Amino acid sequence: MPFLGSWRTALRVARREMTRTKGRSALVIAMIAVPVCGLGYTAASYDMFTLTGQEKATRILGQADAIVWPLMPDPIVQDAPGDNWRLAENEEQSAPFSALTEQQVLALLPDGTRVVPIHQTSLDLLTATGGLVDAEISELDLTDPIHRGAAEIVDGRAPAAPGEVAMSRAARERFGDTVRTPDGSRTWTRVGTVEVPADLGEVLMVGPGGLPESSGMPSWLADTPDPVLWSDVRELNRSGIMVTSRAVLLDPPDPVEVPLQSFDSAALSLVPVVVGLAILEIVLLAGPAFAVGARRRQRSLALVAANGGTRSHLRRIVLADGVLLGLAGAAIGLVFAVILAVLARPFAEELLVGARAGGYRFDPPTLAGIVVLAMVTGLLAASVPAFTAARADVVTALTGRRGVIRSRRRWVVTGLALAAGGVAITVTGVRRVDVRMIVAGLAVVQIGLVLCTPALVGLVAKLGGLLPPAPRIALRDTARNRASSAPAVAAVMAAVAGTVTIGVYLTSADDKARQDYQQLLPMGYVAANYGLGSDSYTARTPELVRAALGEALPGAALTEISATVCRYDRTSTGCQLVPVRTAAQTCPGEENPPATPAEVDAMAADPRCAGSHISQGLAYSLFLSMVGDRDTVAALTGASGSVLDEAAAVLDRGGVVVKDPYLIDDGMVTIAVSDPEQTTSRTFTAPGFLLDDAVYPGGPVMSRAAAEKAGFDVAAIGLVAATTAPPSTGTIDGLNAALSAAGSRSPVVEAGPTVEEGPMLYLLAAASALITLGAAAVATGLAAADGRADLSTLAAVGASPGIRRLLSISQSGVIAGLGSLLGILAGVGSGFAVLTATNLSRTTEWPAPTPYPLSVPWLNLLLILMVPLVAMLGAGLLTRARLPIERRRPT
Repeated sequence: MPFLGSWRTALRVARREMTRTKGRSALVIAMIAVPVCGLGYTAASYDMFTLTGQEKATRILGQADAIVWPLMPDPIVQDAPGDNWRLAENEEQSAPFSALTEQQVLALLPDGTRVVPIHQTSLDLLTATGGLVDAEISELDLTDPIHRGAAEIVDGRAPAAPGEVAMSRAARERFGDTVRTPDGSRTWTRVGTVEVPADLGEVLMVGPGGLPESSGMPSWLADTPDPVLWSDVRELNRSGIMVTSRAVLLDPPDPVEVPLQSFDSAALSLVPVVVGLAILEIVLLAGPAFAVGARRRQRSLALVAANGGTRSHLRRIVLADGVLLGLAGAAIGLVFAVILAVLARPFAEELLVGARAGGYRFDPPTLAGIVVLAMVTGLLAASVPAFTAARADVVTALTGRRGVIRSRRRWVVTGLALAAGGVAITVTGVRRVDVRMIVAGLAVVQIGLVLCTPALVGLVAKLGGLLPPAPRIALRDTARNRASSAPAVAAVMAAVAGTVTIGVYLTSADDKARQDYQQLLPMGYVAANYGLGSDSYTARTPELVRAALGEALPGAALTEISATVCRYDRTSTGCQLVPVRTAAQTCPGEENPPATPAEVDAMAADPRCAGSHISQGLAYSLFLSMVGDRDTVAALTGASGSVLDEAAAVLDRGGVVVKDPYLIDDGMVTIAVSDPEQTTSRTFTAPGFLLDDAVYPGGPVMSRAAAEKAGFDVAAIGLVAATTAPPSTGTIDGLNAALSAAGSRSPVVEAGPTVEEGPMLYLLAAASALITLGAAAVATGLAAADGRADLSTLAAVGASPGIRRLLSISQSGVIAGLGSLLGILAGVGSGFAVLTATNLSRTTEWPAPTPYPLSVPWLNLLLILMVPLVAMLGAGLLTRARLPIERRRPT
């Protein structure tokens, strides 16, 4: 068959060309293998860390058939996995629920069931360095085979006595071989190392009787004679028991049968966006290398045409390069991907996932799909050079002349049309929250920019007349060699666009975390609560806490914080004053949550429902029902000057200082009186002063007159230390121990939101810089090879040897500079489109989540804009200055 025969010949020619031009072939293979390796590693790791249903059930249940949590005597509803629950419809919570005994639990389960209790609690424990941390600790019998698969002793033995503990390696590094409470009432000695495959963090497990009796209600592992079906789960829900069942995990019920669906955010999935843009960037990255080959083989391809080869033959020869090189890149990339996935699995378990993988396994269909993807991307990358080579003038190619190269108007018009159409498609996809349309639109935009690149190169070249000889020649040579320089610019653009897009997302996510953060104190301040009313509180606690803060934070100004207490029990903080909104000022969504997108939009537009104001003044506060004066407001909010004077004046008049504008109605604030001994609620009003929530942290502060009007007393409940800088971790650990010894609680240090943006953004910037430098090097090498005859001419007319180095420097700057600028524009636009779509995808949620701000990663952009300078420096250092002597090619 002629068609197959021509392809067989093309593949043979491509194979021979690969062996002749090993350097270029290795470059193309590397450009394809690197992203294939990344995709292969991701696919292999995903397969290893994606647990089967049986593996997931074993990690939760061990060898049990179910785990049951007695929650309350009232009926509840739950989701299928047993992660979330709520009271059943039309049910009100009854009296407090006491823990069920083993006999009571067995009475609710089938005959022949065996149950094993698990107690979990949180305790203040001393670290190996003397600090104090709040740690989770579990009580269970690890010698029981029912725990096999959920927890395993990997060293030593299981704890048997009340004073023994098994801990994970991470916990041993934190606590040492002895775990103790601050008061010394309990001490546990390590007898073994336990590993929980689902949690490689800090795990502490004691044997039966190892925890205090007041450790809360236990959960129960149940070994039943028959599987616990969904109907059995619903029956137990009627008794107020939540269940996680192995049978339900392996065979989930129909969603219509589940009254409470698992939380599954409707937010836009970014996986298709990342994969789609990655494929496009692989094509654009490999394109310059094929353009290099087509340019270097121009004469040989012209000889094929001169000997009767058709344009289809020439296209197949270049496309055959894409097939073979794509296959080679896929094979090498997958081999390295599998090796990397196997070798990096322990590091991924410990550092990234925090859990053990399910096993060493790989999905052949997925890996085969990656091979096909690599071949397809190789073909796509070779398609433009193939069609360009097939249309080249034979005589011009044989004589070695470039001819007059101009950007065809139709390509420029087509590129602009594609860019505009891509923007329209992307905007439509964003409005519809359609991932496929967004990916298609972003791809079309970048393809349109690629088609406009030759014209842009020619436009920039017109500026050469204003430059010195070396950059002028570089610009004009780049414009004459657009068939290869334009793909190089496109490759740089693709590399930069991808990393800038991810940088935009990460920067916006960090900014969103900052917006969600609720500041409790002025920056760097430290607060300590006396723990009034707790078992550890004594009459000396305030004195000891003040001494501990003074020793740990010398020079810090200490302000005592007071709050309302009950007159019949001055150690009870249950008597509280709470500022509340009036009915007219309350967000309608408080009582009637919106059920439709239109209602959500209406709520979002209502200023009473905006931001933190939806909480009706009950936002989390470090101290509750605070009572104070000028010094209290200054310590809690950092207010000063005239603002502080006005706030103090309102407190002197018996008022209250608040941060929610909708708590103040005609200058007055409604205050609800909460008293555990009174069954009826009452309110009264007091003058109000508003502090700007965006400027000042802290909660509401009441006056002593307001407390007296409510019939409450006032008592000191804590201290605030005004520091000049946040204390170190060692200082806080020591303060933790000192406060615990004083009978107080752990301190609160206002250090601002913990956003770790640096490492990832630096890595993205470095990756973009490396790929950009590589693409610039390819373009520079091509220009140097094509320009050898020009350099010989320059030498003949007396140019100095340094002119070659200056030309390489200028060519690198042109390619890297243009590509970086286009990539920044495309990357920022792509990132904004993805973020906007993500925000729109969550508009049906209520309360409305904080939208992602459209933030620009200035760190990335700064480093990317420096890449052309580095590329120029590298070109200058690696280029030989001696001008070549070229043998003139016969024409």
